[in-house]
Amino acid sequence: MDEPTGTSRPGGAAPLSGRRDRFRGALLGFAVGDALGAPAEFLSPQQVAERWGVLTEMVGGGCHGVAPGEVTDDTDMMLCLAESLVSTRTFDPDDIVRRYVAWFDSDPNDVGVTVRTVLLSIRSGTPWDRASRRAHEVLGRMTAGNGSLMRSPAIALRYAADPVQRRDAALRESALTHFDRLAGWACVAYTDLVATAIAGTPASLRAALPAIAAAVEPDEPRVAGVLRDALEAEREEIVASGYVLETLKAAVWAVMRNDHLEATIVEAVNLGDDADTVGAVAGALAGALYGEAAIPSRWTAALTVTERVRDAAEGLAGLCEAGQPLGRARETEDNGSARR
Repeated sequence: MDEPTGTSRPGGAAPLSGRRDRFRGALLGFAVGDALGAPAEFLSPQQVAERWGVLTEMVGGGCHGVAPGEVTDDTDMMLCLAESLVSTRTFDPDDIVRRYVAWFDSDPNDVGVTVRTVLLSIRSGTPWDRASRRAHEVLGRMTAGNGSLMRSPAIALRYAADPVQRRDAALRESALTHFDRLAGWACVAYTDLVATAIAGTPASLRAALPAIAAAVEPDEPRVAGVLRDALEAEREEIVASGYVLETLKAAVWAVMRNDHLEATIVEAVNLGDDADTVGAVAGALAGALYGEAAIPSRWTAALTVTERVRDAAEGLAGLCEAGQPLGRARETEDNGSARR
């Protein structure tokens, strides 16, 4: 049986059983944040309030007509990545991209513009290590969206114990679809936050945030600035858009200003706009802090992918504990995100 969520050993490392609860909490927190926020996607905060007061339940609907508890592309792609990491036991871009294309071919009800452009290019014959750069050019160099950030909890869990390999994998995985290095460094910072949360407490995460910001500042000062701003931001300063910096700031802000998981996710999704992704990104970070036990059972009962998410989390926890090495697959060709 898992130890109570939040217990820790001297030095801040969560007990082994507690770590498993937090691994499951991270991915389930992600999925419930996605499903809860999906009906509020593209609505303003005012429209969310007019429709539901405060959105706290799996109601379904929204622009994509999801069923109550149904997840979106956020969870779908995160699971593609997580299951690839578990199946191959390493970071294998060929396998990851194959899974993304297979998912895309299943005609999902929502695919982000950048991801769609990349996968269409790959499907038409462009090698995966060139597709994100081509999409970057086609889209007018507007590829700093949150589509890779939403997948990165899988990287955070797989390499929770190894910051060097985690950074490498976060950059390389982001670059599969998002050529803009800003997206990649946002993923680096976020995976560091999730890994820190798994091993600590809300207080220790808050204390570690300036150091995490300082670590990415030489490579991407804009990401460092967003992390620092999130600690002290007022509600009026938060925008829950699909721009990677605004998603990251909104999610970290929601976690930092609340002291339990349910309040964090509710606050995040009620921001509206890109509510499913902000809810998911905040939910994974909160789940890593508080564990599966903190997630309301009414949410997991309604979730359509609960067991699949749990299985992915358990697989990632097992690999992390076993210390499986990061495989050295091909670097993304001529992509600054993967090298800087």
